[in-house]
Amino acid sequence: MAVTFEELKAVAEGTELPFVCDPERQLLLFAGLGSDERIYHLLVKWVENGEALYFRVPFLAVVPQEHPMFGKVLTVLMTENDRVKIGRFCYDPDDGEIYLDWFLPLEDAPVTNQQLERCLKTLFALADEVKGRLEHLLETGEDLPPERQGLRGLLRRLLTSTPLSEREEVRLRRLLRNLEAGNAEGSERTEEIADL
Repeated sequence: MAVTFEELKAVAEGTELPFVCDPERQLLLFAGLGSDERIYHLLVKWVENGEALYFRVPFLAVVPQEHPMFGKVLTVLMTENDRVKIGRFCYDPDDGEIYLDWFLPLEDAPVTNQQLERCLKTLFALADEVKGRLEHLLETGEDLPPERQGLRGLLRRLLTSTPLSEREEVRLRRLLRNLEAGNAEGSERTEEIADL
């Protein structure tokens, strides 16, 4: 079931995430703050006459093919693509841009506030996680240690680098304890972060 651009805008307003609207180009631009005070921009483009949405987080890094860490960077991206459910890490050989995107078909159902918000928050969290790994890899030649990767690493970064309310800190610490005790699947628990 196709949605109009105005319906998409109304759904986006229901997410309570800040965005700007470009009706001429039929896109919404969301901005998000990462764990190390990085600001990410996420584009949501209305495509196929409203039968689909295209999400993109541009410029996570720029790595030319001749860069000495090029092979390791591609390994990180492909490993992440194998792990995640929402999102796809991409490489543009023309300019070396690494970006994150996602295509969401809407052919038989309208998009909901909850569905859009889950896509946005998941893509922002993935962008933040992988950008940190890429920065570390490009600076040191090595990937982040396992304890600083994935959802556990993201939670640790949030707990140490972001001002949190007492409620948020308690929930994050509880989630981290559960993950470290093996009580939850790391890739399945990002919705708990989204509920903060």
